[in-house]
Amino acid sequence: MKQQSKKKIVCIIPARYASTRLPGKPLIEVNGLPLIMWTYNRAVESEAFDDIYVATDDSRIKDTVERCKGKAIMTSPDHTSGTDRVFEAVQNIDCDYIVNLQGDEPRIPVDILQDFAGNVVKIDKLSLLTCVSYATIEEADNPNVVKVVLAANGDAIYFSRFPIPFDRNNRGCKIYKHSGIYGFSRESLKMFCSLKRGYLEEVEKLEQLRALEYGMKIHCLVKDYTCINIDTPEDLEIFRSVIKGS
Repeated sequence: MKQQSKKKIVCIIPARYASTRLPGKPLIEVNGLPLIMWTYNRAVESEAFDDIYVATDDSRIKDTVERCKGKAIMTSPDHTSGTDRVFEAVQNIDCDYIVNLQGDEPRIPVDILQDFAGNVVKIDKLSLLTCVSYATIEEADNPNVVKVVLAANGDAIYFSRFPIPFDRNNRGCKIYKHSGIYGFSRESLKMFCSLKRGYLEEVEKLEQLRALEYGMKIHCLVKDYTCINIDTPEDLEIFRSVIKGS
């Protein structure tokens, strides 16, 4: 019996220079290493992917990644979401599954990436995979932290910047936060990027709502871990403090 060939998983880290809350974020150095390379090196350390690339619209980011011995691909400056940028980047890459890893999670645990890669190969052409964890009280009230409500089978029902679900009777319900990692089959990535931006996506400014609006499923891995998302100067200082103390 002929053995099936191994499915190829590629990790793409979208990065743009013009961040509204923290301009030039990918190139900001912490301990002499640009932030984008903290995330890139995490992906390398996991040994979970067949290849890893940064997808960017800025030659400064590309040059920096390559100077740090990483791989980078130039993409259009006109993309309105990171996933659209990832889709362009994989057009000439031989792969079966794509992991879109956000560059603003420089300390995502290696075991999370390994588990994620093990599960992404189970999704079909109508599905996405992502990761959620438990939100603190402060995170629940922070609009920069995206919350998600799950169905009984672990699929996402809705994502919001608002603390959902609303705990009307103060029962102390669990609130999940979304982590910046998505997994696609090659077919589901193509489908997602063929869809028009949805109404909910425009309202909340959350691209994952595009998938739900058009009937795609988002499977969620629930992981109890803490990760620093760098969206603001305050987040950056927290990360610097953590690195200094480690």
